[in-house]
Amino acid sequence: MSFKLAVVVNKDGSEFGPSETFLHAHINGMPCSVMSLVGNPGYRMLRTGSSGPGAYLASRSVLPLGLRWLQRKMSGCTVATQDTAALKRFLVSNGISAVLAEYGPTAVSVMEACKQAKVPLVAQFHGYDAYRESLLTELEGSYRQLFENATAIVGVSTHMCEQLSKLGAPADKLFHNACGAEVSAEAAELPEQAPTFLMVGRLVEKKAPFVSILAFADLLKHVPDARLEVIGDGPLKSPCLQMAKALSVDDRITFSGAQPHDYVLKAMKQASGFIQHSVRAPDGDMEGTPVGVLEAMGMGLPVVSTRHGGIRDIIDEGETGLLVDEYDANGMAAALIQVATKPDVAKRMGEQARAKVLENWTSEKSVERLWQIIQNSV
Repeated sequence: MSFKLAVVVNKDGSEFGPSETFLHAHINGMPCSVMSLVGNPGYRMLRTGSSGPGAYLASRSVLPLGLRWLQRKMSGCTVATQDTAALKRFLVSNGISAVLAEYGPTAVSVMEACKQAKVPLVAQFHGYDAYRESLLTELEGSYRQLFENATAIVGVSTHMCEQLSKLGAPADKLFHNACGAEVSAEAAELPEQAPTFLMVGRLVEKKAPFVSILAFADLLKHVPDARLEVIGDGPLKSPCLQMAKALSVDDRITFSGAQPHDYVLKAMKQASGFIQHSVRAPDGDMEGTPVGVLEAMGMGLPVVSTRHGGIRDIIDEGETGLLVDEYDANGMAAALIQVATKPDVAKRMGEQARAKVLENWTSEKSVERLWQIIQNSV
């Protein structure tokens, strides 16, 4: 019998975000039959591959909805228990060999169905799900059950694996596997004039965009023709616009908003360097191993980032990128100045970064490692 994998992602709506390229890779890149369920309990949508939405796991038509509502009223069951029953039927009727649950809360929501259907569960953590303090408090007991029930727990950085171990994940079930990057056949051609830096990602606290803008403003004192493009939306976008204006650097920064992945790769090809000032956010949230950093390295860009989470796993300081301490705006400015004013150094770092990604951190290699973890868990 052929191996059948179900990839499950809890999500408002049924579409992946621009930065979640690793989800497409996990659904489309596995060397087996894959079915994916995307959406929150009660709204899970069955998809073939990751190309688009299909039918709901539990019908959203009026009659089935009414019957489920009546069942909840009569028996006291919940949407969660109905979702578990529907998911169990799906796993059994489709002969699913294993479930890959993306993010900790997703794994919690499907673990009972997997247990009832006797289907191995692989839980992959990515970032906030291993660190955000309010979530860890809310799911403390559920995570303990998950660590007991899952056949494998995957963290995308060594720091995250250490964190999951502290939360109770047993060592014999815990695996490290960073998500990979899609690597272009051609590297970026680093422009020698008017250096352009690039930031990519949601403008949220753990990416500390304010610090990057401060550092870039300092760079402009030394390299006044430098430019910065910021790709991404988020709750801190408006404050960032205000900060750029207050620092009188708004004419040197382009805020492009959220853009499709093809746009990001094109922007990387035209950039001189990549910036990501990741930090531990006030609510405890942290990065895993940022795919944007890996993609920039794979494009041959020198990366200026922080000694944070999985970034330390993939960047050799001074060799494949420059790292500074979290919130060190002065140190980041000095690193940007080095990239902007020493093109030979920048080019060497970019070339070495690309070589390292091709050797270890491509999407294909990440999927291959994850596939081995899944196979060994069955």
